[in-house]
Amino acid sequence: MLGGKAMEKHGTASLDAGQFAEFASVVIRQLPRDLDSTTVQGWIENQSSLQRVLREALMPIPIEQEKNVFPVTVDYTRTLSDMISAGHYDSVNDDITADHFPVSGEGTVEVKLELVHFDRVMESDDVLKELDKDGLRPATLAELLAFGAKYPDIQRQFPIIALGAVWQNRRGYRSVPALWGSSIGRFLDLHYFDDGWDGYYRFLAVLK
Repeated sequence: MLGGKAMEKHGTASLDAGQFAEFASVVIRQLPRDLDSTTVQGWIENQSSLQRVLREALMPIPIEQEKNVFPVTVDYTRTLSDMISAGHYDSVNDDITADHFPVSGEGTVEVKLELVHFDRVMESDDVLKELDKDGLRPATLAELLAFGAKYPDIQRQFPIIALGAVWQNRRGYRSVPALWGSSIGRFLDLHYFDDGWDGYYRFLAVLK
């Protein structure tokens, strides 16, 4: 489950240490010197907001993503293990296997994904009903993995759930795949289907 048992993986950094250090130094030098102490203390106490503001300023969202549309290519010629490896996750829940989550599909398929945000506490069945009313279906694990590989930093902002892939363990508990992360890493995990969701979660969906 989120933060539960996981199998360690080694990701790849987009910047080497030297380039990152040089860039950080440039950012520090360009910080305005006329900031007042109250404003500075506010950012110190709310570092998650500071991270979000910096990310939005330094990594502009393409127009297509501003419309909440995320094109991906799902390559069904790959094994599930290869799909996972393409995402370079820092850890992967060891119950995410081909036996628990069989992948069905042929060739390569272009898919436009959407991130749906309800901003309220909901049960999984209610989420599925709302998606259906909007002409959407929940994303599969293969689609979630294609999303994670192409848009690696989005999961650092909020957890992303694929309700189109459900596995039931021997105790009868149902789980679905989830992408989540922070500044320290990106994770592919499981979340209990029947636990419900607060307003922080996003659900990956596909237009029917």
